[in-house]
Amino acid sequence: MKVKTILPFGIKYAPMEKLALINFEKKPDSIYRGLELQYLNGNEVGTGFRVLAYRNDGYVDMYDDMSLKFDPNEQCDVAEKGLNKHIQTDMQNIVFEKVDGCVEISFDFQDLEKRRVHVYIKEKTKKKSTPMNILAPIGLGSKRPSCLPIFFLYNFDFIRRKKTIVDVCIDDTALKLDAFPIPVPMNGQMRYYSRYTMESQIIEFIPIDMQVKEIELDEQMQYIDQGIKYKFVETDKGIGLSIIEVVQDKKVVINFTPVFVIGDQTGEFSINPSEEMGHIKGIYQVKQKGDFLDISLIPNRGWVSVPNSMITKIILSPKSIFCNWCKKYQYSALVDLKKMRTRAKWNNGNQNNNE
Repeated sequence: MKVKTILPFGIKYAPMEKLALINFEKKPDSIYRGLELQYLNGNEVGTGFRVLAYRNDGYVDMYDDMSLKFDPNEQCDVAEKGLNKHIQTDMQNIVFEKVDGCVEISFDFQDLEKRRVHVYIKEKTKKKSTPMNILAPIGLGSKRPSCLPIFFLYNFDFIRRKKTIVDVCIDDTALKLDAFPIPVPMNGQMRYYSRYTMESQIIEFIPIDMQVKEIELDEQMQYIDQGIKYKFVETDKGIGLSIIEVVQDKKVVINFTPVFVIGDQTGEFSINPSEEMGHIKGIYQVKQKGDFLDISLIPNRGWVSVPNSMITKIILSPKSIFCNWCKKYQYSALVDLKKMRTRAKWNNGNQNNNE
């Protein structure tokens, strides 16, 4: 006889493999201050490219290539104010590759105002560059987060300036890329603030639209859903959630100590990607009163980085925004076990401090 139990929350894994951020915030376009090129590859979204265009008014426009499966209800909470418009368009001249240590990024499309957006960046230096592994502070400015957005970026690097061809324009108006904010060379080379990764791992940690549900465990006390494995164990308080594991691509393991049970419990959780990426740690609390569960999770210990050079020791120091932004996120939920409904919210304390 298979065992049934309650899954109070879960995670989602986003199929984003490549990511490039093109910044021109110091001298922005009349509408946009930056562009983000993504390469997606997944069953639900399809395979192709997407551009997030960050607006000066705090919203974001989302442009999907025709090869992607268009979802008109898809949201984008990583921007300060969220999604403005989401459209599908014909993207041309798309290149996103790295050859002999040099990156080439190219794409063209027409924006909402029917302006031609053109990006062509090609490094041509022969000098080597040492990339870093980083947790992107994507959720720092989100006013209404729907999850804790965990963007692990492997071999993340900043575009070098010397010998690099840069042709970025909107409607034939040339745009100047922002320089790296720290005016010192990285690996002996000056950089733009524009940056990229050819290998990313994107996790939506406890999205608020995932309702509580009853699940059936297999013989190994596991439940698998869309490439996410939930492992349970028997305790003296009942069946508890011990581990959430991403089984796609690079493994990510989320541990609960002690295991998360339906009842009164306090403990810690940790989010553990590959060793070179470091880890995120926090605390959780669950209280039960009748048919209701009151749940709280706070990643209060932030991200512990693993610097691999002198410059990353500075950029990714324990006091840096990279290591601290997620500390101010807090998840709170009231779960009705009788009606199997959840009222949940993520609060971004970084924004509260700015109000």
